[in-house]
Amino acid sequence: MNETLIVDIGGTKTNLAFLTSSNNDIKILSSHIFPTNSKPASQIEEISNHVSKMGYKTQSLSLSLPGVWSSNGVLLESNNLKNWLGYEFINNLKQALNIKDCIWETDVICGALGEYHYGAGTGQDQSPGNSLDNSLLYLNLGTGIGAALINNGKPFKSKSHLTLRMQKLLLPIEDELTSATDLLSGNGLLKSTKYSSIEELYNLYKKGEPETYEIILKSQLQLSCWIINLFYLFAPEVIVLNGGLTYDWTVLCEEAIDIANEELNNQVKIVPGSLKEQAPIYGAYVNSTNTICHSER
Repeated sequence: MNETLIVDIGGTKTNLAFLTSSNNDIKILSSHIFPTNSKPASQIEEISNHVSKMGYKTQSLSLSLPGVWSSNGVLLESNNLKNWLGYEFINNLKQALNIKDCIWETDVICGALGEYHYGAGTGQDQSPGNSLDNSLLYLNLGTGIGAALINNGKPFKSKSHLTLRMQKLLLPIEDELTSATDLLSGNGLLKSTKYSSIEELYNLYKKGEPETYEIILKSQLQLSCWIINLFYLFAPEVIVLNGGLTYDWTVLCEEAIDIANEELNNQVKIVPGSLKEQAPIYGAYVNSTNTICHSER
């Protein structure tokens, strides 16, 4: 059996998994989730220890990574992993695991590939691995915010710059440029409000605390705005919403979709991700088998 090690690193959690496939059917052999370490060397040590305990041998590694990375695998920009900046993480990880074959891509593109090929993008009448030849816009609302467009199975991207960088979007308010997505990520919501966690904010909203209404309404409006704008820019056939802020679907997403559909008149199907936290795992595996993104051989 030919196993591939997948490492999905997020701002708060890391997911390790060994995967294999047969006849377009992906099988997760083993998976382990643990907190992302703020120190990259300690993260590599933790990954190595967990891989040893999982008991599988492989020479293939596929990474799903947050932030902006150089072509040689050095983190250049991140809101969450400041201590990682400038550290040769990928080369050091390969050496620690004694693996030569390594491929990597952004976590949002991996999540989009996973949903397109094995999740919400396959359609009700399609079996996993046999996705329709369509376009899928993927929005991930978690610790950070990201977007990716998959068209005919491949991500829309530039050779020189990252694309669809939602966290960078701006709009004019009172003659100043202001973030247009500050309330569409866990970092943004917690920075802008008094609540200690998203769970606390959501629970108080569902209990009817008045102070939470304005926060959630603004978040819904931001999300509906970008659903509308991105639909008119890219005309996807389906929009998939994933990430921790979407898992309690009724709080943020239902109303945002209703607002968006007042403008879009149901021109596009808007659905929750079906793979949840495993979407980048599946997408990183797809990336490793198709070698369509950054790679080092």
